[in-house]
Amino acid sequence: MTTDELLVECKKGLGMPLFGTNFDGPLTQKILTVKMYMLGAGVSGSTIDNDLATGTIVMGVIDIWSIEGGGTKFSPLFYDFVTHLAIRSQVV
Repeated sequence: MTTDELLVECKKGLGMPLFGTNFDGPLTQKILTVKMYMLGAGVSGSTIDNDLATGTIVMGVIDIWSIEGGGTKFSPLFYDFVTHLAIRSQVV
């Protein structure tokens, strides 16, 4: 899924208007951050394009959308999904 498609999915998840562009920059930054986190955690490039990964990226963006200094953290379910995707990525 492209970053633009993920942007639409994140807007849906956050209940934002799909055609507004006011938050596209910050949302895109968070999408890329979450994707890089997942890749660093062992999720393969091919696995990151499936439906569970899309939902996980949206969840991660929602988790870090309203951060306050020093209070950033992902939800336990986000970590569970990333772990599942990383394990799935290792299947030969």
